[in-house]
Order: sequence, then C-alpha cells, then structure tokens
Amino acid sequence: MAMMSNDESGVAEHSDGQPLPTHDDNSVGSGLLLPSVIAHRISPARGPAVAARVGIMLGAAVTICFLTGLLSHWIQHPPTWFVWPVYPVWLYRVTQGAHVISGVVAIPLLLVKLWSVYPRLYARPLFGNPLRALERGSIALLVGSVIFQLVTGLFNTAQNYPWRFFFTTSHYAMAYVAAGALAIHLAVKLPVVREALAQPLVSHGLPESDSGERPANSVADMADSPGSSADMADPAAGSPGSAGGSPNPVAGTGGVSEDFVSAARGLAKPGESPVRPTPRARTGPRSAPQIPQSPAAGGISRRVVLGTAAFGAAVAALAVAGQTVPFLRWLAVLAPRSGEGPQGVPINRTAAEAGVTERATAPDYALTVVLGDRRRTFTRADLTALPQHDAVLPIACVEGWSASARWSGIRLRDLLAAVGEYRGGELRFTSLEDSGIYRTSVLPRPHAIAADTLVALRLNGSDLNIDHGYPCRLIAPNRPGVLQTKWLATIEELI
Repeated sequence: MAMMSNDESGVAEHSDGQPLPTHDDNSVGSGLLLPSVIAHRISPARGPAVAARVGIMLGAAVTICFLTGLLSHWIQHPPTWFVWPVYPVWLYRVTQGAHVISGVVAIPLLLVKLWSVYPRLYARPLFGNPLRALERGSIALLVGSVIFQLVTGLFNTAQNYPWRFFFTTSHYAMAYVAAGALAIHLAVKLPVVREALAQPLVSHGLPESDSGERPANSVADMADSPGSSADMADPAAGSPGSAGGSPNPVAGTGGVSEDFVSAARGLAKPGESPVRPTPRARTGPRSAPQIPQSPAAGGISRRVVLGTAAFGAAVAALAVAGQTVPFLRWLAVLAPRSGEGPQGVPINRTAAEAGVTERATAPDYALTVVLGDRRRTFTRADLTALPQHDAVLPIACVEGWSASARWSGIRLRDLLAAVGEYRGGELRFTSLEDSGIYRTSVLPRPHAIAADTLVALRLNGSDLNIDHGYPCRLIAPNRPGVLQTKWLATIEELI
C-alpha cells in the first residue's frame, strides 16, 4: 500500500508522487457519483448536522399527523374495542385540526430534509451489503409513502380528487407503510443521528467561511466525505493558530492527530488498514497548508438553513390554522374554508349536489323513527311542537375546518321517548340522499343519550338553510361533520 507524503505546497501525494483524489474528483476514490463541477459546489450545509435536526422536526409533525389520522379513521370506522367520548365537545375539532396543520407543516420540512441529504443518494456503493440495501430501500419507501400521504391529504383538504382510488382507505393503508418505513429508517440511522446532534452547528477553533461555517473541504470535514482528501497536510504542523503538533496524537503514528487519521480512513481500500501518513523531518520553516476553497465554502450556513426550515413550517401552519382556530382566521390565506357560509357556517355538500332539494322541501315530508317494533312519523310541524333546546357545538370536518354555532331542536333522547322505549342500541341515521358513502351514519349509545345531541331545526336563530340540512339534521358533540347526517329521512335503533 502506498504511503503518503506532503510536498512544500501542502498537497497530499502518494509515495510514487501521484496526487491523491480531491474532494471534487469524480474518480473511484470519490464518495459521490456526481460530475466534479457539481460535487465541487455542494453546500457545506448539506449533511447530517442539518438533516438530523430537520428530521426531528419532520418526525414530530409526521407522528402527530399519523396518530390524529388514526383517531379520525377509527371514529368514522370504529373497531369493536374503540370508544370515543362525548365530551369535551371540542376534542375532535382539536385533533383533526392538528392532523391537517401538522400535515401541512411537514411539507416544507420534507423539502428541506430532502435538500440536505439528496447528494448521499449517489454515495458508493449504491446498495452494498444487505444492511445498506435495507437502509436505502427503506428510504425509498419512506420518501415515496410520505410524499403520497402529504400530496393526497392536501388535495383532500380542498376536496379535489384527481385520481380513481378511494382516498380514505388508500390514505389509511399508506399511513402504516410510512410508519413502518420510518421505524426502519430510524433504527438504521439512530447512531448517525446521535453523533450529528452531539456536534455543534459551528466548529469553533477552525477557520470560518463567509457564511459562518468552516470551509467545506477543511481537514475537519474530511471524515464526513468518504474518499475525499483536498488537503493532507503535514500532521506535525498542527492546526491553524496552534504551535507545534496535535494535542491529541494517535499512538504509534509519530504525532499524527486523531482528526487526520479519521480523515485518512476514507482512502483505504476494502480489506486494507487505514492510511497513516509518515511524518517528515523539517528542513526549515514552511508555510501553513494551502486548503483549496470550493465555491460552496462561502455558501449558506447550517443555522440559516435550520432557521429557514422553522420559519417555513411556521408560515405554513399559520396559513391554514385559521380554519380551526377562529382568532387566526385572518391569517389563513391558504385555508380552503374561510369560516363563511350560509348562516355563518361553511358547508361541504349542497342540497343540489346531494340531489335532495325537491324531497327536502316537499309538503309531505316526514321523519320516521323506529324503535324495535314501534314506529312513528313526524312532520316538521310535529317536530317544532316538541320541547326545544339549544346547544353551542362546533361542526368539525375531516378536511380540517371547523366552526362553532348555536343549534336548536329536539333532544334526541326526548324524540326517542316519544316513540317508545329506547333499549340502548346504536342508532342508524339515514339521509334523503339516494346514494353516497355518508348517506347513513351510526350513533353509539353515549352520544344518543347526551343532553347536547339534537335533531336540529334551527341554526344561529333561524330555520336551517337547505344546504345545512333542512328540514332537520343530526348534530351531536365531538363528532366529524361527515357523521352529522343532514336531510334526515329515518332514525332506527339497531338491535
């Protein structure tokens, strides 16, 4: 194995006089399969220091999004073991708002994360041993599934579906794929993340570039660039600003510093020991090694990248949070729902879209209630004649928007009592709609007997607008809007 030496210019050489591959060399010894003109311009901010810190923020956003998404799915399609409480009435409003906000926040964080690590996708070997192949496979699966989730979720908030698959089941299934890929990725990368977090964003005691970072191809950075050795200076010369050799020499190397040996490890071929330069005797005073500066050395700093990522995430959150948080509504410039609509409440589906206008306004309209073998019909006049109650409840939709309103109507438990004995079973509500996956909804017993669960006839002091469910609709606390059935036709106890 050839040994290294340093000439008076400070450029590293093999003992045969051939120069070692440099940071931007595109040879076999280079760590990246990039053209040298590109590799020479890779920003010093790209690397584990930024990737680990942005990854923590992204991981937190994705975790919140995943958990709140599971809740929303289970509320709409409850497993037998799942129980969702009636109170507090605002709980679903908070969880679903957090689901959409965290998903939107994840978009700029994902972009910065990909920006910081994408050069590593070209690192050699492309696959290597089974562990590396598993790592790269999990990265591909993770990136693909997260992009799918964020893009389809964003389209769903706008109720725009330019695809043929059913959003709900696809989004739910892919959430588990993303979670599994993330778990594998974290297991493989945890040592790298821990090491990156232990390092300061700016290394003190080294020359700083114009951006506040040390030069990208300094000796201290060589360990982060396998196979790169822009400068292999005489280790006995010490670091800039020091007098004499390294304060931490490696035993048996004649005073070679630990940093220098770590940097040289990238030059060893498979099966060989790391390269250890042979110290040379000085014949006279010599200048400090000349470190070639790449154009990236004066680029953007890591702190600026992290600050930009945090700022972008905050702006993204504020741009949509107003559809959930009322006092931020004036900032929600990207929210699909502004909080405005008939009677001061937004709508997702109009009566015309549902095809119920004629039947909902028909003079012979009647609501049918069935409890076991007892059945009774109620006209709107009959419903109005029953004792009326008010409830201030939010209506919160899966798209993330919500709005509080004052609803007036008959308590559901009173309406059931007017028909017969309610035996505590689930209740199925059916709309006047002819079709649609949310034409019916099922209400569990705790919600059915709650004092705030109403068959609503009025909204904010006036009769229901037809787009809000006239002649009557269900409104119950702590439920998704898609389960607050409008244009009621029947209520039936399930035995």
